[in-house]
Amino acid sequence: MAENSYSDSSQTRLDGRHVLLAVLAFFAAVLAVNAVMMYAALSTYSGVTSAEPYRKGLHYNERVGASERQQQLNWNDVAKIEPNGKVTLSITGADGRPIRNLSVDLSIGRPTTNRQDRKLRLLAQDAGGYGAQVVPLEPGAWIIDVEARATATDEEPIFRSRRRLWMAP
Repeated sequence: MAENSYSDSSQTRLDGRHVLLAVLAFFAAVLAVNAVMMYAALSTYSGVTSAEPYRKGLHYNERVGASERQQQLNWNDVAKIEPNGKVTLSITGADGRPIRNLSVDLSIGRPTTNRQDRKLRLLAQDAGGYGAQVVPLEPGAWIIDVEARATATDEEPIFRSRRRLWMAP
């Protein structure tokens, strides 16, 4: 009597059901990873790079003109944020003297999200600069936007500045 090699019960055969289960498991794993990645992408990035881009686009030429007027002023600014949250800003003219009596607003935020944005009104200080106190910033990259106006009621700033700041851990 000849022995049948397929009759051994310790050996499993690959049939259609096993192939189907393997293909379904593969696609389930791919879909699960895609779902996790989509959730991570959508929950961490708002997609907004500019508030009111249409309105800003309508006033683009005005912004270019304001930038040219600011370059003619030849003002410079130096912003510092200390680890304890003290914010100082000095704006100097072409002659190096501080520019006084401005209404200065400062926005601090992360480059990639608006969740940690903070807006401050800086107050004039004795040395000719401006300052305020903010909650200490976490380590990492921050963006500082400065807008200075001649008076608090002016709509258009006479000086703007934007810079990246690195807070060391």
